[in-house]
Amino acid sequence: MPRDLVSKSFIRPCGWLLAGALTILPISNAMADDAKDILKAMSDYMAKQKSFSFGYDSSIEVVTRDFEKLQFASSGKVEVARPDKIAVSRIGGFADVETVFDGTTLSILGKNLNVYSQVEAKGTLDDLGERLSSAGIDPPGADILASNVFDTLMDGVTDARHISSAYIDGVECEYLAFRSHDVDWQIWIQAGDQPIPRRYVITSKHLSQAPQYTLQTRDWKFDSDVAANDFKFKAPADAKKVDLSEIAQIDEVPSPEDDGDQQ
Repeated sequence: MPRDLVSKSFIRPCGWLLAGALTILPISNAMADDAKDILKAMSDYMAKQKSFSFGYDSSIEVVTRDFEKLQFASSGKVEVARPDKIAVSRIGGFADVETVFDGTTLSILGKNLNVYSQVEAKGTLDDLGERLSSAGIDPPGADILASNVFDTLMDGVTDARHISSAYIDGVECEYLAFRSHDVDWQIWIQAGDQPIPRRYVITSKHLSQAPQYTLQTRDWKFDSDVAANDFKFKAPADAKKVDLSEIAQIDEVPSPEDDGDQQ
């Protein structure tokens, strides 16, 4: 779902040796099976978590008409109570947004614009994801919040590899790489008995300059350690209620006139 959003929108010298090696060496069935097993373990672990929260930093790249690659960064927090509640905050250079879904209503507040919109959307988080996707709204990173992460991410995958172990924020992770027709994506999953996604990178490989979307997570909390949240949206007293189509500048990427005519 979010992988399609990238279409909207370094290797260090010694790294060329690794890149060359991966190009020359055949991908063994064991590498593919290992990658799928690790991803499945992460999917099963996440599916068992009834409530959790984490902070994140994200960035999305845009290529201008002059072939300049720009990177727009945001940070925020996600709180989830399965099967049907989520609250997401995100602040970046162009938007300050709060999104709340309580199982019956989706509410979006543009804090920087002091406007909000509400849409009836009864169902689970998976149902919400399908409705948003049908409406052309694909929140980046939502793949890892699905009830079955494995099936969601593996849809269309043509190649899978367990590259190596790696470290994200000092935490040991398993580094996996996957390919599909339109995008390549990589995921770093924490090693050990808490296989949570620590980093997720999507590359839109058929677009000029191959722009990427990156999501890096932190400060994970589960069940009793999660701060209490009733997931009830409370609009500021002076905020104006508008139609969802009227809420501008809530995306991570600014409009073309602001960023130099993105492609």
